[in-house]
Amino acid sequence: MSEVDRSLLGWAMASGGLVVLCALALLVHATPIGGVHPAVKPLKFAVATTMMLGSLAVLLPRLSFASSVRLGLGWVLIACLVLELVPIVIQALRGRSSHFNRATPLDAALWNLMGTTIAVLTLAMIVVAILATVRPLRGLDALTTMAWRAGVWLFLLAAISGFGMGGRNAHSVGGSDGGAGMAVTQWSKTHGDLRVSHFFALHAFQLLPLLGYLLVALPIAPTARWAIMLVAIVAQAAVVVGTLVQAFAGRPLF
Repeated sequence: MSEVDRSLLGWAMASGGLVVLCALALLVHATPIGGVHPAVKPLKFAVATTMMLGSLAVLLPRLSFASSVRLGLGWVLIACLVLELVPIVIQALRGRSSHFNRATPLDAALWNLMGTTIAVLTLAMIVVAILATVRPLRGLDALTTMAWRAGVWLFLLAAISGFGMGGRNAHSVGGSDGGAGMAVTQWSKTHGDLRVSHFFALHAFQLLPLLGYLLVALPIAPTARWAIMLVAIVAQAAVVVGTLVQAFAGRPLF
């Protein structure tokens, strides 16, 4: 893990700074948006963006392609991830909902910006997944290579729930957005919530590679490493698909 993309890592650190600012903002009283503090949504998205940029900073230098391809992909990914955060922060500062909000021309423009950046990000990640699959990943063993490949392809399953939410203009199925939600995540306790599958798909991109690095470092038999990794991949895929089916059926996680 010694080689990282400095541009992606730098933007990951900047996003991490936003995480700190949002966490501090939670200490200041503000009018809730949808029943929660306005800083909550920017905080969650900043955390996810920091993790995503950090993961890409490790993966992209290992793609066995021309440096110009890696450089171009890196800046496309940075632009998309940063531009997705901008409307969320702006709307939080305005005291407005950022997602599915078309109430005014400005609200609609900011929501459309988010949708466009997400679409471009998805296309760019498809390119990353293909490049990571058809060629060796430089400097990685077979187990960690498989972890990265599985992680990036499972990440792309987030597009199903993501565009499902965009098409419905809501994350709920079988009920309205809002209402009783779980602590921290605010996932619905009463009906289907597409954010559950979206979360598990997005973070497969961190969980599986981290498990791969951990297993390689542990003094256990190679067969045990492969068995644990295969079980983890199947389990992660089952959770992503299972919670997606559950949400579309209108059922809450618990």
